Amino acid sequence: MQPDGSMPSNQPPTSVPIQVNPVQQPMQVQPVQPMLFGATQQPMMAQQVMIQQNGNGMAVTGLVMGLLGIVCYLLGWLICITWAVGWLFGILAIIFGHLGQAEGNRSGVGAGQGIAGFILGYLTILGYIIPMLLLGGSLATL
Repeated sequence: MQPDGSMPSNQPPTSVPIQVNPVQQPMQVQPVQPMLFGATQQPMMAQQVMIQQNGNGMAVTGLVMGLLGIVCYLLGWLICITWAVGWLFGILAIIFGHLGQAEGNRSGVGAGQGIAGFILGYLTILGYIIPMLLLGGSLATL
């Protein structure tokens, strides 16, 4: 029975319009042209352009190695295993610090980190050499 009280008929129901507004046509997509060697491609409206700033990896590495060297040297007085590898971090800090400072002077990025790295490396190595010189001098008098 129908809501109005009449009997159902054998005719199909009337169609219901789903979308009254006209359908918008999709935007025209420009065909992608292959990029020739040396040709620059203009960015499209929906394309994002990301610009990566150049860093100084050598200077950052020198600074990190210098910090690891100092930490291993200072912890070496408490934990002996770190004292055994701290000198290696000091040498790497000196090498990477000098390379990072030179690269920073050329590019203008990271020269201070390079300087801090090789200073920490030199301090680490001095921390190993000075006790050996003092102990060596005192052992010679025995």
